[in-house]
Amino acid sequence: DSEKAYQEIEWSLYRELGIPVTPEEHRQFIGTSEQVMWHYMKEKYDFGPAPEAMMMEERRRLLELLDKPGSIPPMEGIKDLIKSLDHNGIRIWVASSSTRIIIEKVLQKLDIQEYFTGIVSGDDVKRSKPAPDIFLLVAEKAGEHPANCLVIEDSENGIQAALAAGMKVVGLLNPNSGKMDLSAADMIIENLTELSISSISGLIVQK
Repeated sequence: DSEKAYQEIEWSLYRELGIPVTPEEHRQFIGTSEQVMWHYMKEKYDFGPAPEAMMMEERRRLLELLDKPGSIPPMEGIKDLIKSLDHNGIRIWVASSSTRIIIEKVLQKLDIQEYFTGIVSGDDVKRSKPAPDIFLLVAEKAGEHPANCLVIEDSENGIQAALAAGMKVVGLLNPNSGKMDLSAADMIIENLTELSISSISGLIVQK
């Protein structure tokens, strides 16, 4: 669960820049790439540093935080779920708007990298969520029809992206992501322990 760490770093940077970002304004960027967020902020608030400089500073602080014990706690049930999926021959991919170096660091820190077939990051696509590009690229790399893919998301932007890609989506209520409207999801859960092989298989229409 990296969202709390992202939020703390981003709000700290807003304060240091002296820009009056509101919670509602910030909320629209949860699930999107840092590039989209910082270019928007630069255009609206016209602060000194370039968006690229703010992106690099955010990454630096997050990587520094990741070195501290307990900084990114695993979501409850995540390890059991991915082990069960792997055991049943279901391939798992990461499709995250974060940069690849952050994703790899988190997977390594939680010692779960071996269970993932591959990674598609925000670096790999031109358009961030809610555009479907990142999920469509996973399907392409996996050699799967989008309808055979299931996405687990905790943001509105992510859910919109998954649905636009023609995939089924489970909405995960994550308090650290703020009050998200996940009503468009095919299933809504409060905890990953609610998912099982049977519930996942029941959502996917084979084509």
